[in-house]
Amino acid sequence: MTCAKQLSEGNGLGVDESTARLSEAGSGVEGAKNLFILRKTVLYWNWRVGSLERYPFMNHRKSRAFTLIELLVVIAIIAILAAILFPVFAQAKEQAKKTTSISNMKQLLLAAIMYMTDADDKHHRIRNGYQTYVPPTGDPNWAIGAEDMLVPYIKNSGLFKNPSDPIERDDCDATYGFPISYSWTHYQSGTWEDSATFGVHAYYNTQDSRPEAAIGKPAQTIILYDLWTTASYSEGYSYWRWDNTGIAVGIPLHPQQLSFTWCSAKPGAARMSIGSHNSNSNWGFDDGHVATMRREQIMHRPWDATAIANRERNLLHWNEEFKK
Repeated sequence: MTCAKQLSEGNGLGVDESTARLSEAGSGVEGAKNLFILRKTVLYWNWRVGSLERYPFMNHRKSRAFTLIELLVVIAIIAILAAILFPVFAQAKEQAKKTTSISNMKQLLLAAIMYMTDADDKHHRIRNGYQTYVPPTGDPNWAIGAEDMLVPYIKNSGLFKNPSDPIERDDCDATYGFPISYSWTHYQSGTWEDSATFGVHAYYNTQDSRPEAAIGKPAQTIILYDLWTTASYSEGYSYWRWDNTGIAVGIPLHPQQLSFTWCSAKPGAARMSIGSHNSNSNWGFDDGHVATMRREQIMHRPWDATAIANRERNLLHWNEEFKK
């Protein structure tokens, strides 16, 4: 539709008729001026209407909905971004938890050093006997464990829990105290000392923990590690492994879990894993530092008679001869 026609229909005047009337209304300079204004107005509206016909998006009063294809493209882009970013966020979150765990382990190791200083340079035990619980006024702890020996030097039970440890504790009754995510390497002198019980901390009352003077290369001797299990909590004790080789191989690495029976009423319900953060684990050393390594790095495998005879590398062993 042309501008002249629109003006004619809207105002009852075409361009020629409007010009004629202006000529009748005035002449000379004033008439020419009026004629110029009219023609300029007609040209403007002709441009305006033509633009709206050729470019509908210039009409702000009109709106257009997204098509189905456009919506699907947007959804696909969002899904791709989510697939890229969510694993990154999960890794960052796990990294923060690993950092917290390293801090917890360092403070536990510092507490162990302070305990050892007060105990004539002898390391604390994994368990120091049992005690009887007499409700309702008795102590709910049925065992005296490493946590009981170290709490006076820590005064914060939250340090015993790794934030990545997901396993529920169960004391086979209503309470279990606070969860414990860390364990200490086991030492027992005698036949198995080089093959299995080559750690630092004694469990049985007939044994003593290793004195600090006996530890070869403390900066290369692991004494603290992540053991996540149903059976490790403060009303009992920091759970342990008699055979230290299971720390490096045997016990599944998180998120895999070993099933066993802890409460007789719940056969097979208990769980156990070596703790890990993105397939790496934190290891606490006798000198107080913590290192993150894959557990395959901590000792030679298989740990057999040949490995022992050759004095192969074993960071869990207290003896300096195994620190190649």
